[in-house]
Amino acid sequence: MASAALAVAGASVAGAAPSQAAVPVVCTTTMTGTYPAIDVPAGATCTLDGATVKGNVKVGIGSTLLTKGADIKGNTMGKLAARVEILDTNVWGQIHFTRTAGPITIGVAGCKVDPVAGGNINLQNNFGPIAICQMTVRNNIILHNNHKSIGVFDNRVGNNIQAIGNHSNAIRLRNNVMRGNLLVHSNVVAKQLQIQDNTIGGNGNCLGNVIAPVGSGNTAGGALAGQCSGLG
Repeated sequence: MASAALAVAGASVAGAAPSQAAVPVVCTTTMTGTYPAIDVPAGATCTLDGATVKGNVKVGIGSTLLTKGADIKGNTMGKLAARVEILDTNVWGQIHFTRTAGPITIGVAGCKVDPVAGGNINLQNNFGPIAICQMTVRNNIILHNNHKSIGVFDNRVGNNIQAIGNHSNAIRLRNNVMRGNLLVHSNVVAKQLQIQDNTIGGNGNCLGNVIAPVGSGNTAGGALAGQCSGLG
């Protein structure tokens, strides 16, 4: 199994960058080489095609980051970006995006590899749709206060999956395996909140969601509780 790693030590972006002092290279085009760090300036589009970044990738306001087959040793982060697509890519620091206007896609292209996230995938207050698929995430998937549809499919998660306080057209959590807990709290969903065929090492806890979740085939080492109680 090929691995593309996204390593994050904790929920904060400050956690894990190995080369935080590196002088960044400005990216406004397609880049394929090796760089100490990358800055994507406001309004630009940066494509990292098989590139190696020894430090952090910072995405500016209104900017687009596209990666394919890249290797990023530090953090990948941004606030008020336009679009984020991280495919078949190793990220060994935090992935942390807030208030992104457009889609966020993290995972595989064409189901060819199984990327690894060494720590958290932390997505909060984003305005575009979110898809996370076929990732191996060593810590948590954190989805808080996002505003469009969310799909989390076929992931292996070392700790918890949290979907809390999102306002979405649909939230679908399918075929995920997690060692920790599934926490689905206080989401406001217009069409469907689906929790289907997940394997939970700890507890599955659903509370205060509008609408109530639907689904089946979920198992928990602890309990399926609250609105999750009938989803086994």
